[in-house]
Amino acid sequence: MTNRDSRKAGSTNLAELSRKTGLVIRSVDSEVISRLVLEIEKYESRERAETFVYLKRALNETRSSLGAKPTYANE
Repeated sequence: MTNRDSRKAGSTNLAELSRKTGLVIRSVDSEVISRLVLEIEKYESRERAETFVYLKRALNETRSSLGAKPTYANE
């Protein structure tokens, strides 16, 4: 699958996920993720760790509600 094909498939999946959850979902590229990481690094390590735990739990709960396997199986 080419990069363009994966984006097309991803956007279809995002549309389906949006329809199922009622959330407005959009794909993000590596630049957005990099900016997010830089922003999170401004906070102290305890806060960063708590944020990451929260985000992992939220991702697993969302995937579970859609019948998908958790991304972080040990959580």
